[in-house]
Amino acid sequence: MRFLRGKAQPEDQPVRGQRARAAVARFAPVVGSGVSAQWDATVAAHAGAEAFHAELARLTEPSAAVGVTELERLLGVLGALLDHFGEEPTGNTYYPFKAAEVIELYCRMATGDLPDDAPVPLPEWVERFAGHVDRQLAQSGIDLGRPQYFTNLEASLASEERALTGRDDAHFRRLLDQARAAGAEYAGALTSALRGRAPE
Repeated sequence: MRFLRGKAQPEDQPVRGQRARAAVARFAPVVGSGVSAQWDATVAAHAGAEAFHAELARLTEPSAAVGVTELERLLGVLGALLDHFGEEPTGNTYYPFKAAEVIELYCRMATGDLPDDAPVPLPEWVERFAGHVDRQLAQSGIDLGRPQYFTNLEASLASEERALTGRDDAHFRRLLDQARAAGAEYAGALTSALRGRAPE
């Protein structure tokens, strides 16, 4: 099991929950981008595949009521999917796997299962993912207009996350919009970069 239930919730849990929802908005499009036949087959074979995709979509809706219960439900499905692989996959499958892993880590942060002083901080996991995407784009000859496009995008979104209050306010809704746009950019860039590459 990749997470523990029954932990004391952090005092700033509403803010953490909003951060997790923003992470779902930007990384779920990669999870469902279709860049890996292996990943897609694994998800499709999972008994809760339809509920999994529905939950990902629901968490990005600003008006949805989301608490620890909903995040733990998503964690259960994510844990089962990630555990299926046994080890970190390579090739095209790396990207949806790591995007799902980042979502899992954000949810664990929100539920209190990922300590703030974890050996590898959450921002470092996000930076690593964005850096891998930037390197893939560079190797594929795709120029999005500035170097380290996604690394810089994540730094900008992290700054916006720090201003969250836990309330359903204009800033949170704007951040979700920005996160959805970033997710579409991730999925589109990876689809272009990996097109024609042999599936792994």
